[in-house]
Amino acid sequence: MNRVIGDLVLGVRLAVGGSRKSWTRLALQGLGIGLGVAVLLFAASLPSVLDARQDRHNARNAVSEGTGPAPLLAESQSHPFRSEYVRGTYLRAMSPDAPVPQGIAKVPGDGEVFVSPALADLLATPAGTELLKPRFPQKVVGTISQAGLLNPRELLFFAGDARIQPNEHGNTVYGWGIAHEGGGMDPLLWLLSIVGIVVLLFPVLVFVGVATRLAAAQRDRRLAALRLVGASASRVRLIASGEALAGALAGLVVGFGLFYAVRPSLDRISISELSAFPSDVMPTTALTLTVVVAVPVLAVVTSLVAMRRTIIEPLGVVRDQKPVRRRVWWRLVPVVAGIALLVSQAGKIGETDGRPNQWPVVLGIVLLMLGIPVLLPWLVERVVFLMRGRTPALQLAVRRLQLDSGTAARVVGGVAVVLAGTVTLQMLLAGVEQEVRADEKKQANFNYLTINPGTDSDVNAIAAALKSSKGVTVVHRIDQAFGTLDSGGHIAINIASCEALAAQGPVPNCTDGKAYVVPYGDGQPTAQAGDVLTLRHSGEKWTVPSSLETTQATFPGLVLTPAAAKGLVAFNSQYIAKLDPSVPDAAEHARNALTVARPWQVFTYFVGQDDTAEAERVFGVIRRALLAGTLLTLLVAAASLLVVALEQVRERRRPLAVLAASGVPRGTLARSLLWQNALPLAISTVVSLATGIGLGVLVMRVFGAEVAYDWAGLGLITAIVVGLTFAVTALTLPSLRRATGALGLRTE
Repeated sequence: MNRVIGDLVLGVRLAVGGSRKSWTRLALQGLGIGLGVAVLLFAASLPSVLDARQDRHNARNAVSEGTGPAPLLAESQSHPFRSEYVRGTYLRAMSPDAPVPQGIAKVPGDGEVFVSPALADLLATPAGTELLKPRFPQKVVGTISQAGLLNPRELLFFAGDARIQPNEHGNTVYGWGIAHEGGGMDPLLWLLSIVGIVVLLFPVLVFVGVATRLAAAQRDRRLAALRLVGASASRVRLIASGEALAGALAGLVVGFGLFYAVRPSLDRISISELSAFPSDVMPTTALTLTVVVAVPVLAVVTSLVAMRRTIIEPLGVVRDQKPVRRRVWWRLVPVVAGIALLVSQAGKIGETDGRPNQWPVVLGIVLLMLGIPVLLPWLVERVVFLMRGRTPALQLAVRRLQLDSGTAARVVGGVAVVLAGTVTLQMLLAGVEQEVRADEKKQANFNYLTINPGTDSDVNAIAAALKSSKGVTVVHRIDQAFGTLDSGGHIAINIASCEALAAQGPVPNCTDGKAYVVPYGDGQPTAQAGDVLTLRHSGEKWTVPSSLETTQATFPGLVLTPAAAKGLVAFNSQYIAKLDPSVPDAAEHARNALTVARPWQVFTYFVGQDDTAEAERVFGVIRRALLAGTLLTLLVAAASLLVVALEQVRERRRPLAVLAASGVPRGTLARSLLWQNALPLAISTVVSLATGIGLGVLVMRVFGAEVAYDWAGLGLITAIVVGLTFAVTALTLPSLRRATGALGLRTE
C-alpha cells in the first residue's frame, strides 16, 4: 500500500513540478473537472435548500387550536396579478401579546402591511403602481425578512385589518410554527424530477472522466523516460494515475471556487421557485464528502482503464489499438437491461401508495443513459472506418478519427447523454402538460373573469363594481348549490341563464327550462332524471327534472336554467365578467374594482391565465427548473468540449505546423477541425435522438399516458447542440493559428 501511495505521490509531483507546459496541462484539467465539480456541489446543495424552505414554511403555519380566547385572527388570501400570485395573510390582533409571524417585527395594525422585498419592488414598478397597488391601500411599515420567506423572489404580505371576525371555518391563531403532513408530489411529477436529476448529473461524471485524459502525448513521453530509468510497467501506470489525481485535486479547488463565486448571485434569479437564499445553498456534509472522494477516485480509475491496452517501453509508448476491435455485445447489455426494466413496469406506477415501485423505472433510465457513452466508441469506430474523405479537410479529419476515434467518442458522449435526456424530458413535459391540465382549461373561453364572493359578501355591491369596471362588458350571475344522492354521491348544482352558460362553453339548443348533467372526469357518480337530492345547506329534498340532457360543455354536475331550478334555493353565487380583449389588463382593472369587498372574501381567476390547478403550478416549477438545468449542463458540455479541443490542438502543434509549412492552407486545417468535431457529434446526435425518443415513449407507457412529441423543442435543443459545434471550433481557431506558425516547427 505504501508503494502504491508513493507512486501516486510521484505522479502528482511530476504533474506540478514540471515546465510551463505541465502547468498549462494541469490548468486545463482543473478547469474541465472544476466545471463538473461545481455542478455536483450545487446538486448536493439541493437537500439543504429544500430543508430550509420546509423549515420556514412550517414556521409560518398557524396553530389553530388552543385554550381561551384566540389572541389572533387570520385570513389567508392570494391576489393573482397577471402571471404571478401574491400570497399573504390578513391579521387582527385580539390581545397585546398576540403571536407574531416569522419574518416581521410585530403584528401589523389596522391599515398597515408588511411586504416582501420582491413585492415591494413590484409595487414600485409602473405596472405595479397602476394595477396592483389599489389592492394594497395599507401603509407599508416594513419588509419581511428571510425568516418569513420561502425564497428571495416570493411575493408575500402580512396586512392588518380590524374587520376580521371569528368564523366557523376556523380563523383563530394561537401561535405560529407547526409541521403539516402533505399529500406528497404526484408520482408522475416526482418521476419527472428524478429523471431530470439523473439526466443532468450523469453527463457531469462523463465530463469529469474525459477531463482526466487530457495531454496524453506529453504524459506518454514522461512515462517512456520512467521506463528508461527502470520503473516497471505497472508502476508507470500508477504514476500516470497520480498525474490524473493531481488534475482531479486541482479540479476540486477550481470547483469549490466556482461554487462559492456563483452562490451569492442565486438570489437574483427572476423565477421565484428557482431562486434561493445564498445561505441556504450549502452542500450537505455527506454529499460533499462523496464528491471530494468520488472525483479523485474516478480520475485514478479512469486513467488506469484508459491505459489497460497501452504498452510502455523505454523508447516510447505504443497503443495496442488496431488489432483489438471493440466488441459490441457487452455494450448492448445496459440498453437491453434498461428496456426490460421499463417494459416490466408498464402501467404499474401508481398501483401502490409508496414509491419503491418507481425505482425500477429510475434504474432503467440510468442504464439506458449509460448505454449511450458505452455504445458510442464502437459506433463511431465503425462509421469512420467506412468513410472516405472527398475533400482534403474531410480526409484529414477522417484519418485523424480513424487513428483515435475513441477519444472523440468519449468527448461527445457527455453531450449525447445531455441531448438524449433533454429529448426525453421534452416528451415527458409535453405528456405531463396534457395529463395535469385542469378541466376548466380544456373548456376555456379566454375572455372571462370568474368571481367567487364569500357567503358574507355584499353581492349586489360586487356586481355593481364589476359593471362599472374598465374593460368589463357583461356580468353574468351563476347561483350554486350542493346536493347528496341517496347512494351517497355528492353533486354540484349550477343555476344560470343560457348566456351565462355560454360563457363557459357552447351548450347546444339552450333555452330556459332545460336541465343538463355534465359527467365528472374521474368516474364520480352523476345524477339521473328523477333522482331525489338532499340539499346540503338546508336539508330539503329536490327532484331532478325528467327533461335531463347530457352535455360536456360546462361545469361538472347538474347545470340548470332558472325555470328548471324551480323550488331550489341557492347557497351562494358566482359572477362571470366578460372582458373586452381590446382593453389592456382588463382582468386587473376588474380585480381592483372588487376592493369594495373585504379582500379575503373574494376569489377570482382569469380563465387562461391563472386558472391553473396546483398540479399545473408544480409542473410549471419543475419544467422551468429542468430546462434551466438542461441549459446549464449544455454550457458545461460546451466548456468541456472547448477545453479538450484546445488541448488536442496544443498536442498536435508540430504536425499542424508541418502541414502548414508544406502548403496546406489554414482554412483547410480549420475545416478539418470542424469535421473532427462535427462527425462524432452528428453520430452522437442521431443516437441520442433515437434513445431519447425511445426512452420517452417507454416512460410514458409506464404510466399509460398518451405519448406527445414536442417537435419544436426537440428542434431547438438539436440546433443548440449543432451551434455548440461551430462555437467550439470558432473558439479553437486562434489556438490553431498560433500552432501553425513558424515556432511550431521548433524542436529540441
